[in-house]
Amino acid sequence: MTPSTAVPSVDIGLYDLLGEYLAHGDLVSLARLGLYPDDKPRMLAEGFEAAGDLAEFNLLEKDVSIRHRRGWFALTLKPFYYGDRYIGTGLALPWRQLRLASLLRWLRTRHPAQARVLLHLVDAEQGALLVGETTAFHFHRQGRRYYVTTIETGSAGEKPRWHYSAAAWVRRLMSEFGDNARMHALADGDAEVLAALAEIEPYFGGE
Repeated sequence: MTPSTAVPSVDIGLYDLLGEYLAHGDLVSLARLGLYPDDKPRMLAEGFEAAGDLAEFNLLEKDVSIRHRRGWFALTLKPFYYGDRYIGTGLALPWRQLRLASLLRWLRTRHPAQARVLLHLVDAEQGALLVGETTAFHFHRQGRRYYVTTIETGSAGEKPRWHYSAAAWVRRLMSEFGDNARMHALADGDAEVLAALAEIEPYFGGE
């Protein structure tokens, strides 16, 4: 599969970007991705679109095509700001590109020190995973599997009078995975939900 011609292509892999989040708490391949967080006019001139109240919480958005599993797909870069103060860059992934189970397996094999994570299920359809102190992975169910849909990052205590932190917000909701009875109660007997839960359960709990 070749890169998409509809959006800019960046020769970098999805797991390379995930590794940057875990090592640094944010993306570091900024220039490669066309990200210049301290130069909004340049980013807007190069195709980013603004959203939100520019005096308060706001973000820019742009699609780029990256490598993944011998192919390419377009994801959305989402650099977040409070006013003009840069917070961090999130990613929005298209459906069915990153299975939650694949992310958990990669964490266990490539980043074992961070493989014990916190998880929150809103209901049987969606939830969030917190890895380390800064990185939150949001996921939704489609059929018999959960897929990662967005990645957010942010450190607490960096912005006086405004304490936004994607990770801190998610952390308040979370507990360590392991209450299998509660998880299966959420499934309410639905065979597809039970299958989706069964795929991720081996990656949580005890050693």
